[in-house]
Amino acid sequence: MREVVDRIKMLDWHELGVSLAIIHGSVLWSSRPRDVDLVVFVRRGFDEDDVAIKVMEAVEITTGLEADVYVISDAASANCFLLLEALRRGVIVYQEPDGRSMLVKAINICNDFMLSRLKLKYTETLLERVLK
Repeated sequence: MREVVDRIKMLDWHELGVSLAIIHGSVLWSSRPRDVDLVVFVRRGFDEDDVAIKVMEAVEITTGLEADVYVISDAASANCFLLLEALRRGVIVYQEPDGRSMLVKAINICNDFMLSRLKLKYTETLLERVLK
């Protein structure tokens, strides 16, 4: 699905209010993807919801596939599981300096969260409490 990725790279991300965009999911490995999964960092001064709608519309028009967009406007509130998975298997299709800065901040926050989670055995403790 290289052609889908190439089409998505051609979008005017800056105009859409995006400072960094990551494509991930089935569109990268399936010959028949159901949708286009994206993580986007919002440019300063832009509304999260407006950016999400504009990106969904642009991607759907460009690719003919439904768009599933996860928007990050504050690095501290990013879903670490989703962000790290998108980075692990995805492709950065657009970036501005502010977007890179937000991404680095989000990665640092997520790495701290994951390390703390492992050290404190968060999942194991939660499961023990649920099973009692």
